[in-house]
Amino acid sequence: MTMKPILIVFSLLFYSSFFFAQSSGDDLADKKTQLNQYLSQAEQLTAQGNYVQAAELSSKAVDIATQLYDFTYLATALNVHGKALNGMGGKQKVKAVAELEKSLQFAKSKKMADLQRENLEILAIIARERGKDRDLKEYTDQLSALNGVAVPLPPKAPTVVLEKGVLKEENAKLYEQVAILSSELSNSHMTKSQSVQSLDRERRKLVDIISSQQEAIQDMNEKQAKAALLLLQQKKMVDSLSFLKAVDSIQLASKQADLDKKEAELGLKKSERNLILLFAVLILLITVGLYNRFVDIKRNHAVLEEKNKIIQEERQRSETLLLNILPASIAEELKKHGQAHTRRYDSVSVLFADFKNFTNIAERLTPEELVSELDLCFKAFDKIVGKYDLEKIKTIGDAYMCAGGLPDPFQAPPVKVIQAAFDMQNYLEVLKGQRIAEGRPYFEARIGIHTGPIIAGVVGEKKFAYDIWGDTVNVAARMESSSDAGKVNISASTYQLVKDQFKCEYRGKISVKNKGEVEMYWVEN
Repeated sequence: MTMKPILIVFSLLFYSSFFFAQSSGDDLADKKTQLNQYLSQAEQLTAQGNYVQAAELSSKAVDIATQLYDFTYLATALNVHGKALNGMGGKQKVKAVAELEKSLQFAKSKKMADLQRENLEILAIIARERGKDRDLKEYTDQLSALNGVAVPLPPKAPTVVLEKGVLKEENAKLYEQVAILSSELSNSHMTKSQSVQSLDRERRKLVDIISSQQEAIQDMNEKQAKAALLLLQQKKMVDSLSFLKAVDSIQLASKQADLDKKEAELGLKKSERNLILLFAVLILLITVGLYNRFVDIKRNHAVLEEKNKIIQEERQRSETLLLNILPASIAEELKKHGQAHTRRYDSVSVLFADFKNFTNIAERLTPEELVSELDLCFKAFDKIVGKYDLEKIKTIGDAYMCAGGLPDPFQAPPVKVIQAAFDMQNYLEVLKGQRIAEGRPYFEARIGIHTGPIIAGVVGEKKFAYDIWGDTVNVAARMESSSDAGKVNISASTYQLVKDQFKCEYRGKISVKNKGEVEMYWVEN
């Protein structure tokens, strides 16, 4: 039933918290004002029978008192909270007993006799209601001691109780030492009492002897009476000295007991201080360890993020390069399966563009100028192809090849292919004007388009490329070779697909290599 171990735990928590938190003067005054308001309201609510709200307010008061490290306020707040819980009844009575016992211990430490008496009276009533005879006797004994009716029994060594945790064995040993010292002190008081009683018995015997001797004196002569009287005085003197010696011994024993008690208290305080320091050092070490761990994790996380960023950038660069070589769907298939299947497309519009008199112009330019001029034109073509969702196939010398309708057959119909062809011619026409003004050679392109079935796929293992095959490719090449500079020449199959969108001029049947006569159309820009 003793609550001293719990008081020690509370003390440790208060003292350790002192190393890490302090409140300002103004904040302290505000908290005390709030605390007094909660206590006053909780008392009124308890008197009105509103125990639930009273328990909530008194619980807040306990929290504030704990923050203030004020044991007097804490003892009062725990008392009010315990009374509110007791009024709620049921299982709350068990919690009420715990709160009232905490209040009792803090009241004892602050020598609050009235609050001790109130806590003991309520605890005795609860013990009687619950049929706890042993607890009832303990509470009534404490009340008797507090009221001065009987001498309190020496305290027993506390037993380690499992409530919310197991108390440390060292604390139990400390309490055993206190109990032993208290027992010895009590024994010293008992020894003093026994000595006084012994002296009283000796004095009573002395009085009896004196009475008997007085009767004998009457029968003696004067000389014998004087001698007997002198002897009696000497004996009284000796007895008086013995009595004084006994009193001095008792006083010395009492002082020694007080000294031992103070030394025990000093040792207990020293042990408590050492425990507090140990607890503070332990918290500091744990804090430093956690901080170092946090710094390491943060540093490692930053390094990992940087590496992941580099990997992601390299992966993005690789994917970009792959998409510059292959269509997106073909590249995805190649990444997943390691190969891309060859596909047949029934209607693809193939565009060929070739520069007129390229050999003669190349002879008039340095190699660097020639490559720079080709790069300028083909980059412009690439942008136009991307604008109309066409697929660039490849470049062969001064020839540029692209197609519409693959890998998605519905993405770039023949109309878009012809629009792209006109954008290419318009770009070259603008560039031609700039080069003429600069007095430099310029390129003019022939463009031919044919629509038909083709086979498409990826060839090669190193420096692999996406390419197309079939007679449609050959006919498109013949359309280009049969075209004129600045013109767009299309086949009959392409004409049938775009005749409603563009104005076309029939050229008739023109003989081409390996194909005989083929119908062709100029598309007007």
